[in-house]
Amino acid sequence: MSDKIDMARLMPILEKQANLRSIRARMLDLASANQDGKRHWYVLETFSSCERAVEKRLADENVRAYLPMIDGGKAVVRHRLVQRGPRPALPGYLLVSLVPSPAAFAALSNIKQVVGFVGGAEQPHRVSDEDVNRFKIKLGEYDATSAHSEKFAKGDWVRFEEGPFIGYSGRITRVRKMVVIRGDKPVGVEAIVEVRFGDQEKTVLTPLALLEKL
Repeated sequence: MSDKIDMARLMPILEKQANLRSIRARMLDLASANQDGKRHWYVLETFSSCERAVEKRLADENVRAYLPMIDGGKAVVRHRLVQRGPRPALPGYLLVSLVPSPAAFAALSNIKQVVGFVGGAEQPHRVSDEDVNRFKIKLGEYDATSAHSEKFAKGDWVRFEEGPFIGYSGRITRVRKMVVIRGDKPVGVEAIVEVRFGDQEKTVLTPLALLEKL
């Protein structure tokens, strides 16, 4: 077998790859924060535990994003009570602000570690500025002891009263408990909720403080 490289065959392949990279870069630029036009918030779904990596990539590309975070709570490590760092309020989801266009939606949907837009790229779920601002205030007041398992249980139908999914309803498939105060019994502070967005069915891990029972 010859070690020589057939440049006549290789160059078209390299040119095609370079063109694709250039096209993707131009499409991604349409989602950047410096685009003129009316901006809206949309919900981007990521692979598990990839929210922060995607947020950083978006920041590097000058795309405005908001990853909602909450207090990580406390945990016992080697017989010591330690404070955990902040963690995503809605694991697997973050919000992006952009001027809507097919190219912008396609570019963000194809970023590494991104599943796509909630609602799909053709009719993505849109969140108002008012709902996003109220959500930020709500998280600033978040208290894990404010909602507990006596109020919510597996099988309950609930509605999102705050956050990017406000107005949507779903069914609780699991209530997650944690010890909020050392020595006390575990209380429910989060729930996994099955929610339908058009023809998409998603599972959302959410603080109970964002929900109301139906």
